[in-house]
Amino acid sequence: MASFLDTLFGGGAEKDAANANRALLSDYLNKGTSALDTGLANSTTALNSAKGTLSDLQNKYGAGTDLYLNALGVNGADAAKTAQQSFTTNPGNDAAITAGLDAINRRRAAGGMLDSGNADLDALTFAQNNQNQQYGSWLDRLGGLVSPETQAASGVAGVDTNLANLSQTDATNRIGLYGNYASGNIGANNYQAAGESAGAKNLLGGALSLAGLGLKASGIGGFGSALRA
Repeated sequence: MASFLDTLFGGGAEKDAANANRALLSDYLNKGTSALDTGLANSTTALNSAKGTLSDLQNKYGAGTDLYLNALGVNGADAAKTAQQSFTTNPGNDAAITAGLDAINRRRAAGGMLDSGNADLDALTFAQNNQNQQYGSWLDRLGGLVSPETQAASGVAGVDTNLANLSQTDATNRIGLYGNYASGNIGANNYQAAGESAGAKNLLGGALSLAGLGLKASGIGGFGSALRA
């Protein structure tokens, strides 16, 4: 704490107050920065987690969409051939045809016509029609994956936008924090300077008063003349 003389002539009280304010401002800056760091880290982690989930969904649905586009011939003849092979080797498709052919064979066997040409024709017709029907349904199911993939992609883009907004908001908050810190320190400096200026004036006024008394005591001023009289 400033002494009486330092307070009177050196602005000691104002300096003490300014230093106390600087300490509070430093604590404010440290705590504010820590809070912003924590908030930014937590928010970034949460958004990146959401983005990862959406990206996984986008890739998952995208695989079906790619197969759908290949089957439509969008990506060329070779890709279309590969897509058709994926369909023909689908276990579900084979199972449906096998079950249908077994039913035809049982019916023909019961009628004693298992080895007839009509049985073979029925089997071929059934297999072809079933495959066409299955293929159309397969394409429909693949086409149904386009919308979920688009939604997932839109979600990823939305998260990226939120991350950009988060960074911008964080930068704005930090600029505000640093501005408050700087403004507070400027105020503390001005307060201290004003106290020191007032102290200097007090010191100058005191010196002038003492000088005046000295002059009077030596007879130069009115006080000395009165003593001689």
